Amino acid sequence: MIVCIPTKGRPNTATYKLFEASGVEFYHFVEPQELSAYDVPNKIDIGANDRGVTYVRNFITNWARANGHRYISAVDDDITEFGRAKNNKAVKWPNADALLQVFDFFERGYWAVGGINQRQFAWSEKKNYRINNGKVNGVNMLDTKRCTWDYAEIGKEDRDHLMQCLDNRENFIYFPKTFYTCPPVGTNAGGLHEYYASGKDEAAAHELCQRWGKYAKIVNQFGRVDVRLDYKQKALDMGLKVL
Repeated sequence: MIVCIPTKGRPNTATYKLFEASGVEFYHFVEPQELSAYDVPNKIDIGANDRGVTYVRNFITNWARANGHRYISAVDDDITEFGRAKNNKAVKWPNADALLQVFDFFERGYWAVGGINQRQFAWSEKKNYRINNGKVNGVNMLDTKRCTWDYAEIGKEDRDHLMQCLDNRENFIYFPKTFYTCPPVGTNAGGLHEYYASGKDEAAAHELCQRWGKYAKIVNQFGRVDVRLDYKQKALDMGLKVL
């Protein structure tokens, strides 16, 4: 396992320290215009400025393949902790140990993509994992050999990526009791702050709804217009297992 941290506008990101303390190999993927501003270890120049999150996600996947890294985790640059839910409580674990535990399971399975939960939702979960039913954002685990498709040039690219996974008859796994902590979406300067502030996420929701037809539904949640994708039904229609 290696950890890939795409980062923009956050030169003081400290997320890598969680992995450094757990002895995990990590790299920062930085635009050329910001390289000199970042005082962090292991910087990779992504070769272009202001191309957006889809560009950097595809860059990371291709870079990993070219450098012989099959199993990677792409991790947001504003994550502050990892943990596990126990007895209806979200319990912080040391450094990145909680992620490492489930990543070991991921590497031994037949999954193309994997993900974990957000702290505020993990405490009430009962299952240790779900298959082709759940979500992947913030922390994306990838098998770069199985994952042969690109992230699409579309907003909410992580969700579209999961639908593509099922469309390619590959499987994803979600660990709902394992969590990460970060600021509420769109509130932290840098990253995708401008994207959310400008309302582009609403346009992306409608675009995904058109792209995935009967598997997509516009919803209003947490004060935002969003889209809900029916991964479970898509998996079943593709002849895949759902758990």
